Amino acid sequence: MYKNKSIAIGVLGAAGLFGLYLVVLTLSESFSHALAQLLEMWYWLALLVSGFGVQLGLYSFIRMNFREKSRGSTAEVAASGGISTGAMIACCAHHLVEVLPLIGLSAAALFLAKYQLPFILLGIFSNLVGIVMMLVIIQKHGVRPDRGVLKRLLSFNLGKIRTVSLILAVTVVTTSFLLVSVRADTETKPDRFLELGPLVNDENAVSIEVAPIEFDFNEPVQFHIGINTHQGDLNFDLTLISLLEDNQGNVFKPISWDGSPSGGHHRSGVLTFPRLDDGTQWIRLTIRDVYDVPERIFEWKLL
Repeated sequence: MYKNKSIAIGVLGAAGLFGLYLVVLTLSESFSHALAQLLEMWYWLALLVSGFGVQLGLYSFIRMNFREKSRGSTAEVAASGGISTGAMIACCAHHLVEVLPLIGLSAAALFLAKYQLPFILLGIFSNLVGIVMMLVIIQKHGVRPDRGVLKRLLSFNLGKIRTVSLILAVTVVTTSFLLVSVRADTETKPDRFLELGPLVNDENAVSIEVAPIEFDFNEPVQFHIGINTHQGDLNFDLTLISLLEDNQGNVFKPISWDGSPSGGHHRSGVLTFPRLDDGTQWIRLTIRDVYDVPERIFEWKLL
């Protein structure tokens, strides 16, 4: 009887966490967009939801079997459940940028969006550690189910598994945060650009940041471009709508785009043009017809 109730509670808990994800995305965008995001990130969401459901089911099993003896596990499942919820919200935090500034939390939204994957991993591994801790408590109190997966799990040395899972969780999550930080610094500060800083155009709910990288008169001209919006999709080909001009009257079309494909809310990559002539004094990059803005102009002086 306890087993069936625990399974039901775990399923309901997982469904509740999944419902929270849909509600947050639906309120910030639309239900159709929530479903599209679900299809794009279903594997991460499945791990978060199922992990929390299993942990909650085990916790309810402990409560129903041991009553007062299980008080020590309450904080564990509550803390891990909170991390899972936070990770789910981090998945769609960038959609809340329109709302959070009104309550003074724009920095929090940007932070969650930047560290989306590490927060997801934090939620997944917190669930893993929480599940192992629930099993340790059950094993410690001598419960021996007659059959099923739980019986097989309780046959292992769960004390050692708990230690390993804690070390693995700390290692993976910490590494993911560090890697995202390093990558973000690299993207916002491209290597070896010739004192040509990034420029930003922010019009009609679309922000475009352009930064020249590895500038050299003897090499093709490259720009690192980041595009962000929170309304609609970025459905356009940058090689068709971009032009590079110089003070000598030359107009260049892009050679290539190496980056995110058309669509979505966030795109980034490198747009490459032919090399410039020595002595070029200034360059002007023009990106046309993005979200009803005829021209977005980015200009740098070279000499």
